[in-house]
Amino acid sequence: MSTEILNYSSGKISAKLERSSKILLSDVHFSVSSGESVALIGETGSGKTMAALSIMGLLPTNVTMLDSRIIFCRREADPNFTKKLLGVELVYIPQNGAEFLNPSRKIKDHLFDSLRKLGCRRSEVHSHAVSALRVSGFEHPESIMEKYPFQLSGGMAQRVTIAISACSNAKLIIADEPTNGLDQSSKQSFKSLLDRIFPEAGKLIITHDISVAALCERVIVLCGGRMSESGYTAELFSNPHHPYTQALISALVENGLNETPLLRTERGRCPFYRRCPKALPECLTRICMQTDGASEWWCNFK
Repeated sequence: MSTEILNYSSGKISAKLERSSKILLSDVHFSVSSGESVALIGETGSGKTMAALSIMGLLPTNVTMLDSRIIFCRREADPNFTKKLLGVELVYIPQNGAEFLNPSRKIKDHLFDSLRKLGCRRSEVHSHAVSALRVSGFEHPESIMEKYPFQLSGGMAQRVTIAISACSNAKLIIADEPTNGLDQSSKQSFKSLLDRIFPEAGKLIITHDISVAALCERVIVLCGGRMSESGYTAELFSNPHHPYTQALISALVENGLNETPLLRTERGRCPFYRRCPKALPECLTRICMQTDGASEWWCNFK
């Protein structure tokens, strides 16, 4: 039986600018359970990465959270608390594995650091590092351990970050655009690898790639810092309700996203209003939540 690993409510997350402030996320909420994969999708600037940073306690200094709530493994948590869990119970897999690694240190040094942080005995560090690389798909882990990050391909660097993550007691994996630059076969292999190494961990996958989102059990769609739609993947992709979700899926299937939306700060306004073919006058002042039992969407059009 799965247990809830993360229950997240963004409240209002805003950035303080020189003469004003801008709301970056508003009332975004979702949960992730053990063994479950949840995809956060949306255009560039929709708030996906901002949500992840707020969970990990890594928001920029000019960004503040108001009325937010994070429950991690049934513990009420603030960003300072979750930040302390990074690399232990909360694991981050970045978009570019090579950039995440210190270029002046060998792969074994990164693995050893993670294992020591976990409390691994000094006499066992080497063998555990070899095992982590082997389970991450490396046939010759001893050779990989002696390499520097710049000597790895993009796919190899990404697998190394997974190996480093395997040196943890991960309860939640947050992966930010982890399959950028990988072919379709490698994308599927990456997701299978995550599931094999972390069968009990919850996975939050941030992506603009519909083929990656399709590998997850549930999908959360963000637009302009707000939730547009959420539901089980198969249902949401086969029968999207929100006009933004329909346009997003169509664009992703055809040629990817080319337009970055402006983040709106008006209360009540749908962020997709100016581009929506089904916009109604009331979309300027309020947004209604609708549900069919399988999905939820925030739209006035019926």
